[in-house]
Amino acid sequence: MTSYKREVFKNASVSQSAVREVLTFLFAQELLAPSRHVYFVAPWISNIVIFDNRLGQFDSINPEWGKREVRLAEVMVAMAAAGAQLHVHTRPDNHNRVFCWKLKEAMSDAGLGDRLAWKDDDPHLHTKGLLTDRVVILGSMNLTEKGVGINDEAITVSYDPEDVAKSRVHFDTYEHG
Repeated sequence: MTSYKREVFKNASVSQSAVREVLTFLFAQELLAPSRHVYFVAPWISNIVIFDNRLGQFDSINPEWGKREVRLAEVMVAMAAAGAQLHVHTRPDNHNRVFCWKLKEAMSDAGLGDRLAWKDDDPHLHTKGLLTDRVVILGSMNLTEKGVGINDEAITVSYDPEDVAKSRVHFDTYEHG
């Protein structure tokens, strides 16, 4: 069996939309076929746009969203509602605490507060990645508007089961380390 791996290099003039497309695809996949555990590891994380549903092209995933931009906190709540346990590891930074408050409030309002593990106790965290049961994204990108849309970034997307397993072992150290 061959496995899929893709490298994306983007800057202000090259592959500007490639990272957004990768994230859109990954989150759509997660909502249609949820993972048991999803890890978000980034020094900085924001309530970035995940789905641009202004034309209604993602209505089949969640018709309640309506024709608008759908942001990360809403998508994470939907993932938890579909059964995923969410693990967020970030730095202890006021920027991240704004998103943490918003996400925890949304999870609580949905009765899903127990589906979120938030850890922000490592001021030296520099690893950046997103891990599901099937795919791992690693690279230089924070989950912020600058990371996704502005800064020069390089990411690797891998569906290789060995890459996913190795990353899970590493990401679990953030949980229990």
